[in-house]
Amino acid sequence: MPKQKPVKYTSFPRGVLRLGVGCARGIRGDELLGLDAGSNPYWGEWFTMPITVPNVVENNNLVVQIYNENHLRSDNQIGYSRIHNLGELVMGCEKYSTGEVWHIVYDPGTQLPRGEIMLSFRFEPMGDVEFEKWVNDQVTALTFQQPPTQIRGAQSD
Repeated sequence: MPKQKPVKYTSFPRGVLRLGVGCARGIRGDELLGLDAGSNPYWGEWFTMPITVPNVVENNNLVVQIYNENHLRSDNQIGYSRIHNLGELVMGCEKYSTGEVWHIVYDPGTQLPRGEIMLSFRFEPMGDVEFEKWVNDQVTALTFQQPPTQIRGAQSD
């Protein structure tokens, strides 16, 4: 049986893009009173982004911004990573999954590298019917995750 060539996409088709944010290394947090807030944060989080309208693969850029959590003042951005040609990166991978890849983190002020962040991308292309079902399932899941409404009745003496 001849080996099939992977499909070459010229656009991100409709579907679901999942972004895994693993950890970072070498990123300094804000230094307050000489104390470093940490340079190797771990998140271990996944974020889901529906791709509702197909986009041209070559022009898909994603910026991941990294903020510190500051209890004494407002949070501030300590870095960012820009992934160029995201569609081409993801769609060019087997099963549309990049695995864990280190990306450079830049200082928002100087634009110089200040560490790395580990990101993963997984894309699941979907047809119209499948995508509509996925959206409806997400809306249903969100509805059930809302806190229950408190019902207050009249109190009797």
